[in-house]
Amino acid sequence: MTEDKPAARSLWGMLILIFGLMAYAFVVAGIGSMLNEVSLWIQTPYYLVTGILWIFPARKILEWMGRGKR
Repeated sequence: MTEDKPAARSLWGMLILIFGLMAYAFVVAGIGSMLNEVSLWIQTPYYLVTGILWIFPARKILEWMGRGKR
């Protein structure tokens, strides 16, 4: 497989980030809506954890996008 050009990597990476994070947000919000009746002591850690989890895949995508610029 050929190496992508930096511009192509940036385009694909941004599309993946935008649509991936949008899908992630919908899933997290959908599950969160089921937690409406649950205690605040359960909702708070859920939103804290899910609010941080997206950073790890986003970091990998950003690293992949940056590799094409060397």
